[in-house]
Amino acid sequence: MSEDLRRPPALAWTFRLALFSLLFLLCVRFLNAASLFPRMPQNTGEFSFRAGKLRDVREIRFEATDGTGLYGWLCGAQRARHRILFCSGNGGNAALNGERMAQVAAALDAQVLVFDYRGYYLSEGHPSEEGLYQDVRGAWLYAHSELGWPAGQSVIWGHSLGAAVALALAADLHESEERRATLFGAQAPGARALILESPFSSVADMARHRMGFLGLAHWLVYARLDNLSRAKGAALPALVLHGTADEIIPAEMGRRVQAALPQSPPGIWLEGGRHNTLWSSHRQEMTQAIKQFLGAN
Repeated sequence: MSEDLRRPPALAWTFRLALFSLLFLLCVRFLNAASLFPRMPQNTGEFSFRAGKLRDVREIRFEATDGTGLYGWLCGAQRARHRILFCSGNGGNAALNGERMAQVAAALDAQVLVFDYRGYYLSEGHPSEEGLYQDVRGAWLYAHSELGWPAGQSVIWGHSLGAAVALALAADLHESEERRATLFGAQAPGARALILESPFSSVADMARHRMGFLGLAHWLVYARLDNLSRAKGAALPALVLHGTADEIIPAEMGRRVQAALPQSPPGIWLEGGRHNTLWSSHRQEMTQAIKQFLGAN
């Protein structure tokens, strides 16, 4: 048999390469979406039961700025001293974080609103980066228009992915009045301060950290969520808290975010603290640091 007959045709190799490239791209995009915005199971009865067992906690429903229906918990009394909007991480939800935020509300004398992003648990829709921003804008408007939170006195607290959402909201609130009207569809009052718990520097950096050499293809990551860039333009006082033993987001990323913030006190680096248990393991230190921060701002 001749050498030409044994060699696969160039067209076949081209087809195989194209098919492999397509499958690789689809797999990366799928894993990207699944890891950043996982779909959560729904359990209405359990969540209602949990809310009913906690003091000064009630379920709430409101809309994102595009009309998507969202679910959340309101923790703490109306007469509380502070107001906090809490933005969860990508594995969080109102019920899981709500129990923690009920403790935060009691420890800080605060009323805390914690909500599910679209596609998470009891909220409608499908998760996306733009959806995150529409959701938090809706939560901000609801807190001030329906709950009566005073303008300029509310704190935005974000954990992990939620830190990126919190920074994005802070940036939106610093836009011109005309731009804010476009983004929020209504008058949006300003904020008092930011609390960033376990923030990453950017999704691209996280891809490089979590995926090794595969993370070099960070151009495949379609969610930007660039906290470093937003931190440099942050117009609010911002406190960064990060566990030194964080197994998901290295504390070094939190240090980079803290260094980029124009108005930030020294970061709080909690010795031995891990990603999802920072409050339970370092409640006293976090409470003290946040009280001191809010007292100064």
